[in-house]
Amino acid sequence: MQKSADTSAPEHNAGGGHQPVMLDQVIDLLLQSHPEQKSLTGTIVDGTTGAGGHSLALLKHLEPNGSLLCFDRDPAALTMASRRMGEDSRVTTIQSSYADLARHCAPETVSAALLDLGLSTDQLNSERGFAFRRDTPLDMRFDPAGSVTAAGIVNHYTIEKLRDIFFQYGEEPLSPRIARRIAEKRSEEKIETSSQLLAVIREAVPERFYTKTAARIFQALRIAVNDEIEHFENGLIAAWEALRIGGVLCVISYHSIEDRRMKRFVAEMVKGCTCPPQIPICVCGKVPTARKLTKSALRPTGKEMRLNPRSRSARLRAAMKIA
Repeated sequence: MQKSADTSAPEHNAGGGHQPVMLDQVIDLLLQSHPEQKSLTGTIVDGTTGAGGHSLALLKHLEPNGSLLCFDRDPAALTMASRRMGEDSRVTTIQSSYADLARHCAPETVSAALLDLGLSTDQLNSERGFAFRRDTPLDMRFDPAGSVTAAGIVNHYTIEKLRDIFFQYGEEPLSPRIARRIAEKRSEEKIETSSQLLAVIREAVPERFYTKTAARIFQALRIAVNDEIEHFENGLIAAWEALRIGGVLCVISYHSIEDRRMKRFVAEMVKGCTCPPQIPICVCGKVPTARKLTKSALRPTGKEMRLNPRSRSARLRAAMKIA
């Protein structure tokens, strides 16, 4: 899911007492799907449940006859979230990507959907290599059944492919240098842990760039391992098709790669017509299907950033489906 890359994506809910990222803003926006009341009804989707922080808040605002679908690719995260939410008949947990939403929701049946593209605290503290400040195996899979690991990428991808991953998914200007150094190092020994990879990065870049570069490289590997950009692009379409008229989609992103895609997606839905500007009369017949609920990306409050520093890179955008 930092761009200007935060060292690790902020959590859905920081288990140590922090609030889910931008919780108040999210709830206010999602409640616009039911402007006549101060609660949520119908089917609500938390596409990235994580530790369940946002899901818990959504439940508190959900009518007794409503339903909450909680998606996550990480089975450990869903187990944690289920434990936190307890036995609630309104909740259904689904170990799957939100990109598979169409398999579980008919078109135009969802009242509100949230995608928080950050990591949970439990993921950051796990032994899967998400956080570069912990010495752990280079895994980075959300779903442990996935076939691609960060170690596999680092040790087997070509220099050119590594360079492209680091540049496209981490926006790292020193990508060629780092890719070459990785190739040199892995010819001597496999790079299997976060500390080994960090040592290679430190050798490849000036010390003053080390921390930000390491964050970008780890971000890029995580995105590549989990195919996050494709999941996000497919998930946006799936969530939008599932929304009913008047439904609201909220997306919290943590780097420019995701935020740009959300911004562009909403702009296309708001515009409608796709005819070339030189054609004076619309012939495509497309009409606007969205209304922006956020003129520009919302940011966490200063207080939230002080209490939860990992939230500082968060960007929140929302839109309502109008047709």
